[in-house]
Amino acid sequence: MAGDRPVTRTRGTWRVLPLAFLGVFFAWPVVHGLVRHGRPAEVVSVLTDPSLRGVAWFTLWQAVASTFLTLLVGMPVTWALSRWRFRGAGVLHALVTVPFLMPAVVVAAGVLAIMPGGGTVAILWAHTVFNVSVVLRVVGPRWQMVNRETLETAESLGATPWRAFATMTWPDIRGAVRNAVAVVFAFCFSSFAVVSVLGGPSVRTLETEVFTQAVRIGDMRTATALAVVQTITVLAVLWVGRMRDGDDGGGTTLTGVRHVSERMRMRPLPAIVAGLGAGFVIAPLVAVAMRSVRRDGRWTLLGWRALFNGTLDNVGVDIPSVLASSAGFAVATVLIAVPLALAACRRTRQSVAETVSMAPLLVSSVTLGLGLVITFDRAPWDWRGDAWLLPVVHAVVALPLAVRTIGPALRAVGGEVLDAASDLGAGPWRRWLTVELPMIRPALARAAGISAAVSLGEFGATSFLSRSGTMTVPIAVGQLLGRPGPVLQQAGFALATVSGLAVVLSGRCYVQSTRTR
Repeated sequence: MAGDRPVTRTRGTWRVLPLAFLGVFFAWPVVHGLVRHGRPAEVVSVLTDPSLRGVAWFTLWQAVASTFLTLLVGMPVTWALSRWRFRGAGVLHALVTVPFLMPAVVVAAGVLAIMPGGGTVAILWAHTVFNVSVVLRVVGPRWQMVNRETLETAESLGATPWRAFATMTWPDIRGAVRNAVAVVFAFCFSSFAVVSVLGGPSVRTLETEVFTQAVRIGDMRTATALAVVQTITVLAVLWVGRMRDGDDGGGTTLTGVRHVSERMRMRPLPAIVAGLGAGFVIAPLVAVAMRSVRRDGRWTLLGWRALFNGTLDNVGVDIPSVLASSAGFAVATVLIAVPLALAACRRTRQSVAETVSMAPLLVSSVTLGLGLVITFDRAPWDWRGDAWLLPVVHAVVALPLAVRTIGPALRAVGGEVLDAASDLGAGPWRRWLTVELPMIRPALARAAGISAAVSLGEFGATSFLSRSGTMTVPIAVGQLLGRPGPVLQQAGFALATVSGLAVVLSGRCYVQSTRTR
């Protein structure tokens, strides 16, 4: 319709905004940083240096071990929650999902509360806690589609449950499992906050070494070369994960879940499996709260009082300022990310801007932070110390999630509804305000919640940019947990509890939408 052309042209103009935003604050810093210091000779030097080669080897094998443990816990939980319906299943689903929304530093603090020494085992546990929900989200919908009648027929003909799984279920879910493995491996390989809190000075991965070389030593060339190795590895794994089998998805129908009362044997098994899995991943979050009020076997609020009585001023942590900074950055992140995500999405099909908006998922936040420090280090773009850059960077990280929330909701708006409004005399802008906007308002709320949660938990890029006046809660938690002294430790757990509660509240709508899908 001719009347739609102004709106179409305006939306086309708006779609340039997220592309320009990502170009300035994502593509330019990352590419410029890698090109400026990531020379092939430096990469070769990193790969031939015995010490750095050992760092790369540890990064690789801990990521493989973490991925294996995540599957070991996540696959049974996914089977229980995607194939069976039982009392409390929704609650268990939410409990398994919540740790993924938590700041990584909170999950790490929880594991540290249970294993005070930290170390490699603690890192593996934290990675497993963080990523079980990835397996549930990626594999669960596919597993729901496996034809149950075919499996029951095979078992009635004498096939054992394991044989039925290997010959009928596995071919249908294999592609989804491979995708989940690639995503989990990428998260574990590029883990920064977990290793920083639990590893201590003796445990080094590529991500922590990038930060050490860039910030503490000042060797940008080595840091960039390490970032190149890390980025190439992650991209290669994600590419392999996206490869599809020729038989992937054949012969499946949407059958839904069945109630446990229909099981002939071991009816409590799905609830037991899901309960054990939920307990495994939620235990560190409970431990954070418990550790904030218990010390040496007795109850105490000393850590909580230390947050607000000025005790932490002596170590450079001003809690009221930290809380105000985090809250302000979260609000600013929402105000930036949600409008940009809305501008990137189209109602009819996925736009180029929407596709490009996924790019920040392919690069770790540490690599982004390194690129920002290298790029914005001289006039007229010397922005590294400016407070406004932090919510901008948080918006870069949150934008892909906001786009993935808003895009499907916008395309779900039926054209018939808009045509009916047009027939009743509503112009293009009136249709947008009175029809489209109310229908996508829940998606906008979810996008706002997840954007705020990302801002409240961002640790990697923020570590490069945070200053004394712009310290955020995750950075403060990491500093407190890394200092000696029982009061500082307990204050760190108390602040981690505050961070976790804030993220739960900001992401509540997102969690509810995840649970009902």
